[in-house]
Amino acid sequence: MRRVITGALEIARAEKLIGSSLEAVPMVTLDDAALEAAIADVDMAEMAITSDLVIKHGKAPEGAFTLDDVKGVAVVVEKAEDRGLVKCARSWRYTADVGRDTEFPDVSARDAAVLHELKALGRL
Repeated sequence: MRRVITGALEIARAEKLIGSSLEAVPMVTLDDAALEAAIADVDMAEMAITSDLVIKHGKAPEGAFTLDDVKGVAVVVEKAEDRGLVKCARSWRYTADVGRDTEFPDVSARDAAVLHELKALGRL
């Protein structure tokens, strides 16, 4: 599955849709119940090094990227910004929660928590 996602990301990069994989949100369509079950507890966005990843069930949408040797997986890449996500100044991931922490308004909630911990330890 990761090979299909990274293949789609490479095409999106070559077409200048994205610059880095963190600028992408792969829309992954699965038509394989066993594969869906196998990845149920896996953070696929983390595995694919993308800011987010959406998994749907069904047949491959028109124009989706597929690989002949990986049946049941199709990917369409969308830009994270087009989905309303904002770039974190610390991790460069695009998330919906950038700016929620008033002390660290240019980072995601996850990164703000780290910065608060570092500050409490006197390392910031």
